[in-house]
Amino acid sequence: MDKLGKNIKNFRISQNLSLKKLAEKVDVSPSMLSQIESGKANPSLNTLKLISQHLKVPMFTLFIEEDVDRPILVKKNDRIHITNKGEDSKYKLSYDLLSPDTKGDLQLCEMKLSAYQFNSDNFNFHNGEEVAVCTLGKIELILENKTITLETGDSVRIPRKTKHRWKNPSKATCAIIFSISPPIF
Repeated sequence: MDKLGKNIKNFRISQNLSLKKLAEKVDVSPSMLSQIESGKANPSLNTLKLISQHLKVPMFTLFIEEDVDRPILVKKNDRIHITNKGEDSKYKLSYDLLSPDTKGDLQLCEMKLSAYQFNSDNFNFHNGEEVAVCTLGKIELILENKTITLETGDSVRIPRKTKHRWKNPSKATCAIIFSISPPIF
Protein backbone atom coordinates (compact mmCIF):
# COMPACT_ATOMS: atom_id res chain seq x y z
CA MET A 1 0.00 0.00 0.00
CA ASP A 2 3.05 2.26 0.28
CA LYS A 3 3.06 2.66 -3.52
CA LEU A 4 -0.67 3.49 -3.46
CA GLY A 5 -0.27 6.20 -0.85
CA LYS A 6 2.73 7.76 -2.59
CA ASN A 7 0.85 7.87 -5.89
CA ILE A 8 -2.21 9.48 -4.31
CA LYS A 9 -0.02 12.10 -2.67
CA ASN A 10 1.92 12.78 -5.89
CA PHE A 11 -1.26 13.18 -7.96
CA ARG A 12 -2.80 15.40 -5.27
CA ILE A 13 0.26 17.65 -5.09
CA SER A 14 0.62 17.82 -8.89
CA GLN A 15 -2.94 19.17 -9.02
CA ASN A 16 -2.30 21.71 -6.26
CA LEU A 17 -4.90 20.11 -3.99
CA SER A 18 -4.39 20.41 -0.27
CA LEU A 19 -4.82 17.35 1.92
CA LYS A 20 -7.85 19.00 3.51
CA LYS A 21 -9.49 19.85 0.16
CA LEU A 22 -9.17 16.32 -1.26
CA ALA A 23 -10.32 14.82 2.04
CA GLU A 24 -13.47 16.98 1.90
CA LYS A 25 -14.16 15.92 -1.69
CA VAL A 26 -13.91 12.20 -0.88
CA ASP A 27 -15.70 12.50 2.48
CA VAL A 28 -12.88 11.30 4.74
CA SER A 29 -11.03 13.16 7.46
CA PRO A 30 -7.72 14.82 6.60
CA SER A 31 -6.16 12.53 9.20
CA MET A 32 -7.47 9.43 7.40
CA LEU A 33 -6.25 10.70 4.02
CA SER A 34 -2.85 11.40 5.55
CA GLN A 35 -2.73 7.83 6.89
CA ILE A 36 -3.68 6.48 3.44
CA GLU A 37 -0.94 8.56 1.81
CA SER A 38 1.64 7.36 4.32
CA GLY A 39 0.62 3.70 3.92
CA LYS A 40 -0.72 3.39 7.47
CA ALA A 41 -4.39 2.89 6.48
CA ASN A 42 -6.11 0.99 3.69
CA PRO A 43 -8.88 2.84 1.87
CA SER A 44 -12.14 1.12 0.95
CA LEU A 45 -12.92 0.49 -2.71
CA ASN A 46 -15.51 3.28 -2.65
CA THR A 47 -12.96 5.71 -1.20
CA LEU A 48 -10.46 4.70 -3.90
CA LYS A 49 -13.08 5.33 -6.58
CA LEU A 50 -13.79 8.79 -5.17
CA ILE A 51 -10.10 9.63 -4.89
CA SER A 52 -9.46 8.57 -8.49
CA GLN A 53 -12.52 10.52 -9.72
CA HIS A 54 -11.46 13.72 -7.96
CA LEU A 55 -7.84 13.31 -9.07
CA LYS A 56 -9.14 12.57 -12.60
CA VAL A 57 -7.00 9.45 -13.03
CA PRO A 58 -8.01 5.82 -13.62
CA MET A 59 -8.14 3.98 -10.30
CA PHE A 60 -5.56 1.36 -11.24
CA THR A 61 -3.09 4.19 -11.99
CA LEU A 62 -2.88 4.69 -8.24
CA PHE A 63 -1.30 1.23 -7.88
CA ILE A 64 1.24 1.38 -10.69
CA GLU A 65 4.87 2.34 -10.25
CA GLU A 66 6.41 4.56 -12.88
CA ASP A 67 8.54 2.36 -15.08
CA VAL A 68 10.89 3.39 -17.84
CA ASP A 69 10.30 0.15 -19.74
CA ARG A 70 6.59 -0.26 -20.37
CA PRO A 71 5.63 -3.88 -19.90
CA ILE A 72 3.72 -5.76 -22.56
CA LEU A 73 3.07 -8.97 -20.61
CA VAL A 74 1.12 -9.42 -17.38
CA LYS A 75 1.59 -12.80 -15.73
CA LYS A 76 -1.46 -14.06 -13.84
CA ASN A 77 0.32 -13.82 -10.49
CA ASP A 78 1.55 -10.28 -11.25
CA ARG A 79 -1.85 -8.68 -11.88
CA ILE A 80 -2.96 -5.71 -9.84
CA HIS A 81 -5.82 -7.11 -7.76
CA ILE A 82 -8.39 -5.14 -5.74
CA THR A 83 -10.88 -6.92 -3.49
CA ASN A 84 -13.76 -5.34 -1.61
CA LYS A 85 -15.34 -7.68 0.89
CA GLY A 86 -17.41 -4.90 2.42
CA GLU A 87 -17.69 -4.29 6.13
CA ASP A 88 -21.31 -5.39 6.11
CA SER A 89 -20.75 -8.04 3.42
CA LYS A 90 -22.86 -5.88 1.11
CA TYR A 91 -20.28 -6.04 -1.66
CA LYS A 92 -18.07 -9.00 -2.32
CA LEU A 93 -16.29 -8.22 -5.53
CA SER A 94 -12.83 -8.16 -6.99
CA TYR A 95 -11.15 -6.47 -9.92
CA ASP A 96 -7.99 -7.57 -11.73
CA LEU A 97 -6.21 -5.25 -14.14
CA LEU A 98 -5.39 -7.40 -17.16
CA SER A 99 -3.72 -4.60 -19.12
CA PRO A 100 -0.01 -4.06 -18.45
CA ASP A 101 -0.74 -0.49 -17.31
CA THR A 102 -3.22 2.34 -17.73
CA LYS A 103 -1.12 4.43 -20.09
CA GLY A 104 -2.59 3.16 -23.36
CA ASP A 105 -5.89 3.93 -25.03
CA LEU A 106 -7.53 0.72 -23.85
CA GLN A 107 -8.01 -0.89 -20.45
CA LEU A 108 -8.85 -4.55 -19.87
CA CYS A 109 -10.13 -5.75 -16.48
CA GLU A 110 -11.80 -8.76 -14.91
CA MET A 111 -14.56 -8.34 -12.34
CA LYS A 112 -15.87 -11.13 -10.12
CA LEU A 113 -19.06 -10.81 -8.07
CA SER A 114 -20.18 -13.09 -5.25
CA ALA A 115 -23.74 -14.37 -4.90
CA TYR A 116 -26.53 -11.80 -5.36
CA GLN A 117 -24.13 -8.82 -5.26
CA PHE A 118 -24.13 -5.53 -7.16
CA ASN A 119 -20.86 -3.92 -8.23
CA SER A 120 -21.90 -0.62 -6.61
CA ASP A 121 -24.74 1.23 -4.89
CA ASN A 122 -25.10 3.68 -7.74
CA PHE A 123 -25.21 3.56 -11.50
CA ASN A 124 -21.87 4.19 -13.21
CA PHE A 125 -21.33 6.09 -16.43
CA HIS A 126 -18.28 7.38 -18.24
CA ASN A 127 -17.17 9.01 -21.45
CA GLY A 128 -15.54 5.83 -22.66
CA GLU A 129 -17.06 2.96 -24.57
CA GLU A 130 -17.17 -0.38 -22.78
CA VAL A 131 -17.42 -3.95 -24.04
CA ALA A 132 -17.86 -6.90 -21.67
CA VAL A 133 -18.00 -10.67 -21.97
CA CYS A 134 -19.36 -13.00 -19.30
CA THR A 135 -16.67 -15.59 -18.57
CA LEU A 136 -18.24 -17.40 -15.62
CA GLY A 137 -21.83 -18.00 -14.58
CA LYS A 138 -24.61 -15.52 -15.23
CA ILE A 139 -24.64 -11.74 -14.72
CA GLU A 140 -27.20 -9.00 -15.21
CA LEU A 141 -26.38 -5.65 -16.75
CA ILE A 142 -28.81 -3.01 -15.58
CA LEU A 143 -28.66 -0.47 -18.37
CA GLU A 144 -30.61 2.64 -17.33
CA ASN A 145 -34.16 1.15 -17.19
CA LYS A 146 -33.44 -2.12 -18.99
CA THR A 147 -31.95 -5.37 -17.65
CA ILE A 148 -29.89 -7.62 -19.91
CA THR A 149 -28.88 -11.10 -18.77
CA LEU A 150 -25.55 -12.46 -19.96
CA GLU A 151 -24.52 -16.08 -19.62
CA THR A 152 -21.04 -17.51 -20.08
CA GLY A 153 -19.78 -16.53 -23.53
CA ASP A 154 -22.29 -13.69 -24.09
CA SER A 155 -20.96 -10.19 -24.73
CA VAL A 156 -22.39 -6.68 -24.72
CA ARG A 157 -21.37 -3.15 -25.71
CA ILE A 158 -22.26 -0.30 -23.37
CA PRO A 159 -22.50 3.03 -25.21
CA ARG A 160 -20.71 6.10 -23.90
CA LYS A 161 -22.37 8.01 -21.03
CA THR A 162 -24.97 5.26 -20.48
CA LYS A 163 -25.82 4.69 -16.82
CA HIS A 164 -25.24 1.08 -15.84
CA ARG A 165 -24.42 -1.33 -13.05
CA TRP A 166 -23.85 -5.06 -12.72
CA LYS A 167 -25.66 -7.64 -10.59
CA ASN A 168 -25.00 -11.29 -9.90
CA PRO A 169 -28.51 -12.84 -9.89
CA SER A 170 -27.42 -16.27 -8.66
CA LYS A 171 -25.78 -17.97 -5.70
CA ALA A 172 -22.66 -18.88 -7.70
CA THR A 173 -19.78 -16.46 -8.32
CA CYS A 174 -19.85 -14.80 -11.74
CA ALA A 175 -17.15 -13.03 -13.74
CA ILE A 176 -16.85 -10.67 -16.69
CA ILE A 177 -13.91 -9.36 -18.62
CA PHE A 178 -14.46 -5.81 -19.77
CA SER A 179 -12.59 -3.34 -21.88
CA ILE A 180 -12.92 0.43 -21.62
CA SER A 181 -11.57 3.04 -24.00
CA PRO A 182 -10.23 5.43 -22.90
CA PRO A 183 -9.18 3.95 -19.53
CA ILE A 184 -11.14 5.32 -16.57
CA PHE A 185 -10.92 2.63 -13.93
